[in-house]
Amino acid sequence: MAMRRSSPWQDLTRLQDEFSRMLSRTFGPAAVMDVWMPATDVYEKDDKYYVTMDLPDVNPDDIEISVTDSTLRVRGERKHVQEVKEENYRRSERFYGTFERIIELPEPVKSEDIEATYKNGMLEIVLPKAEEKKAQEVKIKTA
Repeated sequence: MAMRRSSPWQDLTRLQDEFSRMLSRTFGPAAVMDVWMPATDVYEKDDKYYVTMDLPDVNPDDIEISVTDSTLRVRGERKHVQEVKEENYRRSERFYGTFERIIELPEPVKSEDIEATYKNGMLEIVLPKAEEKKAQEVKIKTA
């Protein structure tokens, strides 16, 4: 059984996602104050991490991806394309506007080899794991 490193930030992000979904289901989307958190899956296979994110109607040019050590940050915006007056809506459940997801990965990745593809409203990011640093032996000098 593999051990997972615990991250308080990852736990807080997951808690925020769950809380936002609970508020939205209970009181409707307006209760979440227009916070949009795209559904995201993170999984590991062989020597890579895979992140898939539901981003329908988001222009790939409006998505920014950055990685620092083992932290993935995805920011973007889904723009409201249709010009419909607010009073004409009978129901509005889709979120528009900016979003940001910060995902803590269990270990660092090779930032120079990351690949991202966008197809049919789905963003997939493939992050190769960084080579594990080997311990370096230090010789003790004697006087």
